[in-house]
Amino acid sequence: MMYSVKQRQNPLDRDGDSKYYASAEYGEEIDVNKLAKDISKSCTLTPADIVAVIESFLDKMPQYLKSSNRIRLNKFGIFKLSFSSAGHEKLEDVSANDIKNLRVLFTPSAELKKELADVHYTKK
Repeated sequence: MMYSVKQRQNPLDRDGDSKYYASAEYGEEIDVNKLAKDISKSCTLTPADIVAVIESFLDKMPQYLKSSNRIRLNKFGIFKLSFSSAGHEKLEDVSANDIKNLRVLFTPSAELKKELADVHYTKK
């Protein structure tokens, strides 16, 4: 993985000295069509078939998440929704109006973590 070095100020200490940090650098963005072409080279499906499956999955994903389901993609990981909530002293004061900051969480599988354990870093 490529990285560069960037000078940044600590956002919690604006009066303090800035420091140098490693910052991730990214190459090209891989879209669904490129991914489908690459996958089709290792199976019997056409790129169009693969795109159709990915698009169908992405169409269904919000429905499953909104229904409080977790989506496990075996060797990849789990997607689920989470949120923040305001706190109250009394149980009966808590309501859906207190919920904010909805977000999608992804937890990588043990297999994916193992595959990524040997990442090598190269300064750009």
